[in-house]
Amino acid sequence: MQRGWEGELFRLLVDNTKDYAVFIVDFDGRVLTWNPGAERVLGYAESEIIGGSSYVFFTPEDRAAGVPAAEIRETIARGRANDDRWHVRKDGRLLWVSGVMTLLRDESGQARACAKVMRDYTETKLAADALRESESRLRVALDAADMGTWLWRIPTDEQILDDSLRRLMGLDPDAKVLTLDHFLQAVHPEDSGGVRAEFERCREQGGVFNVEFRVRWSDGSVHWLSDHGKVFHDDVGAPLFITGACVDVTVRKRNEEILREADQKKDQFLALLAHELRNPLAPLRNGLQVMRLAHDETTVADTRAMMERQLSHLIRLIDDLLDVSRLTENKLHLQRSRILLSDVIRNSIESARPAIQAAEHKLVVSLPAEPVYLDGDLTRLAQVFSNLLTNSAKYTERGGHIWVSAQLHGTQTEVSVRDDGIGIPPEAIDHIFDMFSQVDRSIERTTGGLGIGLALVKGIVEMHGGKARAFSDGPGLGSTFTVTLPVSRQPTDWTDLPMERNVEPSNARRKTLVVDDNRDSADSMAAFLRLLGHEVQTANDGIEAVESAERFRPDIILMDIGMPRLNGYEATQRIRKQPWGQEIAIIALTGWGQDADRERSRAARCDAHLVKPVSLSDLSRLLNSMPTRGRREGSIPA
Repeated sequence: MQRGWEGELFRLLVDNTKDYAVFIVDFDGRVLTWNPGAERVLGYAESEIIGGSSYVFFTPEDRAAGVPAAEIRETIARGRANDDRWHVRKDGRLLWVSGVMTLLRDESGQARACAKVMRDYTETKLAADALRESESRLRVALDAADMGTWLWRIPTDEQILDDSLRRLMGLDPDAKVLTLDHFLQAVHPEDSGGVRAEFERCREQGGVFNVEFRVRWSDGSVHWLSDHGKVFHDDVGAPLFITGACVDVTVRKRNEEILREADQKKDQFLALLAHELRNPLAPLRNGLQVMRLAHDETTVADTRAMMERQLSHLIRLIDDLLDVSRLTENKLHLQRSRILLSDVIRNSIESARPAIQAAEHKLVVSLPAEPVYLDGDLTRLAQVFSNLLTNSAKYTERGGHIWVSAQLHGTQTEVSVRDDGIGIPPEAIDHIFDMFSQVDRSIERTTGGLGIGLALVKGIVEMHGGKARAFSDGPGLGSTFTVTLPVSRQPTDWTDLPMERNVEPSNARRKTLVVDDNRDSADSMAAFLRLLGHEVQTANDGIEAVESAERFRPDIILMDIGMPRLNGYEATQRIRKQPWGQEIAIIALTGWGQDADRERSRAARCDAHLVKPVSLSDLSRLLNSMPTRGRREGSIPA
């Protein structure tokens, strides 16, 4: 222990030190001395702590782990022990203390006690922890956003990149400091000039650094980075450094490219749709002129037949558009039953026969001798092969050949539609079934198409658990489309199939109300029904429909849906609320043909839902099949 004037000087210094806790403990940890700084830091008065244990300054966890005694043992063994940890004040508040304990010896060199000096660094510790926590959160955010940071020291031309940015740029992990030229070597050659110009502009003019560029990794992949930064100047305005952050925008760039391609396809499709709709409209208008001027029945009959063909083509275009919409929205439903493959092929040939005959093609069909049953939708599968046959007819030069064949392979059947037409380029095979896909073909100007037929083929086949594929040896060498479908091996439980209600046909004269805001449509339909012998009145909006129905008391109402003042759904509901409206057969006759539209018709209590333009022969059969008033049972089949 110190004696004489040295001891007095030591005590003077200790007693006047306010920021440091200075005290002496024996080897058992009992407090022997206590300065005012210790009282300020740890909260104990000298009278409270002298003779007491210094262990109370430690947290319960450290006391349980034996940390206080270990500190004294280390001091005795080594002459010194550091103590940077959380301690506890008298009031229970935690302090982050930085301290050191040293061994005290007497004049003979004998170890006598331990002196400890401590200082409260709680605020500094909390600030440092907060900074580290903030930096950790920032790093997590940067990593999650695929973002890296950089700094360019302008006077020394040093670029410092963090680990994330080196990863994003595909650089050597050890390449932490680069020059601007080294940095630009990692940038895509087509973009490096623009990046350099932006660096130089920011250095000379100040402001914000903002540029997007590509980098090519060692594996050959290309990635897009968006770089944002700012220049900082010294006190006299000279540029010191530019710092910024890069974020990986590769996904965004790819999505933008996809959207641009989709937008281009949309524009091309709309132009093609306008062209395809005009094609049948032109002969329809011409036919009207011919029928107006012609005087012989043969010319009129031929013109009428031509107009019916063009109208059928126009209806098919619209039906395909509706089907592809249902398909993409997963709303295309199948009416499955046990069907014969031969029936599917026969129906598809009947649909495609006009196109085949018009081009004078020779059609050869080869099917298995034994019956092949499928579990599927007859109409939809016939649509598949009709589309393939029509496709072959369009893209085969006049007088060509089309072959349809089917083979059994275990539990599957493979149906092929082959032609000796203009073929498919190799680069188009992988995209031939894509929506709105169009192959640049030499005769496409005259045959046309919306590019959705093959997309429908693929979608419908896959809904049946099958697969559609295309083959071609190249331009001018024909094409082959194959459809593989599972074969039905189990007999169908026919009791599960929906049975149509038998309705006795009737040729009775019906009172019919035609409702349509398009007066030409209403008047032409009324004229047709009058020619069939029905008594007809017309109405041109929903309110007029309700008023006319109350006065006329029709047997049947053909109700348009989209009308002013009151739409067809609301008009139907108002009519159904009246006692006289319960027995009227109401048929929605509208241009709205989606499943949701049909559901709304049912909810409004329409008996059937027909889509314009309806076949007049089909409409006539439907009207004649309706039960007479007073014998209606439920809804009328659509």
